[in-house]
Amino acid sequence: MAFKALVRVAGLDLPEPSTYSGNTATLVDSGRNVQGELIASVIREDVAKVEMTWNYLTAQQWATINKKFSGKHGGSFVNDVTFYDQTSGDWITRRMYVSDRSAGMWRRDPTNGNILGWIGCKLSLIEV
Repeated sequence: MAFKALVRVAGLDLPEPSTYSGNTATLVDSGRNVQGELIASVIREDVAKVEMTWNYLTAQQWATINKKFSGKHGGSFVNDVTFYDQTSGDWITRRMYVSDRSAGMWRRDPTNGNILGWIGCKLSLIEV
């Protein structure tokens, strides 16, 4: 059976994440009237956010993922992202941007200074 990535960014199948969290937001313009009652209008429904972590990625895997979001490395801040959506219960593709990325150094080769891998790699993708 072929591998189906849980998340695909601009044609790149991301490695299977260690954790995956989906968030669906409804954007609302709201306030209270003089009686204290809610006055609200839904601006936009079903705005998706996907959060992922990887316990460990090689230095090359993490760099490849990060380059997808860097214009100076041939990527883009906003990309087409295909993921399993909790609201529709199906695979969808949305335009998403990336939040801050973080990871901790796992080990470094002291002879040449190269980083060998990363632990606790984390990123979030948010629909535009």
